[in-house]
Amino acid sequence: MIILAAGSSAVKESIEKIINPGKTNYSTISLVIISIAVLVKYFLGKHVKKVGNKINSQSLIASGHDALMDAVISFSTLITAIISLIWHLALEGYLGVIIGLFIIKSAIDIIKESVNSILGERVDSSLSADLKNKILEFDEEIQGVYDLNLHNYGPSNMIGSAHIQVRNDMTAEEIHILTRSIEYLIYNEFGIALTIGIYAANDKGEFKGIKTALDNILKEYSQVLQSHGFYVDKEKNVYFDLIIDFEEKNKDKLKNEIIEKIKEKYPKYNYNVIIDSDITD
Repeated sequence: MIILAAGSSAVKESIEKIINPGKTNYSTISLVIISIAVLVKYFLGKHVKKVGNKINSQSLIASGHDALMDAVISFSTLITAIISLIWHLALEGYLGVIIGLFIIKSAIDIIKESVNSILGERVDSSLSADLKNKILEFDEEIQGVYDLNLHNYGPSNMIGSAHIQVRNDMTAEEIHILTRSIEYLIYNEFGIALTIGIYAANDKGEFKGIKTALDNILKEYSQVLQSHGFYVDKEKNVYFDLIIDFEEKNKDKLKNEIIEKIKEKYPKYNYNVIIDSDITD
């Protein structure tokens, strides 16, 4: 906000100078002082911004930008002073407007970055893909990785969660060893504290027909990006999640259509469907 106010003030003052140009008078001492100020503010701004990026501090990054903008303003003053002394041209107002607008743009960019950091922004797709591929490479028992969510809570402090799909006949001990091993692997390689959830798959054997029919139905809907978490319990309840494109306006209607179609083929089952979002893909 300080940078934005500074930019607005610079534009306002520069416009006044264009409308009512005054006589400029620069001394050698003032030019030397401005030159030193430019160097000090520039290197200070670079250093503070570098530290801010290193520790992921938006306040320090903003302070660095502020110092750099001060350096630019001081440098522009120096240039216009030299031009005024040599060619007697009053360019302070015009150059001030350009710099002021540039400062306002930089301030808006900083505000956007700060808001995204506070409210959260979508994870880089490449990081999402790397994490999922690393988990899939870990053990052949893992049939898929879904529902990856990552949250940034400050410098070097990212936590998240993901579901993996495994055989439904794995024991609690086997699942415990598998999930803990994955969590250690991801933390050591990516520095992310990841919590692993489980989808138990029983889409083979007597329930293979239901899964195959569902897959064929979903091929009719380009809006459906993926289905996962398929499971049928002893009470004839069928569970699965649908990932539907963000552009689809009526997701509930689409879900109900799919349920009706699978019910026509397997009417003795109850269908429990969760609409998911492709948050990280």
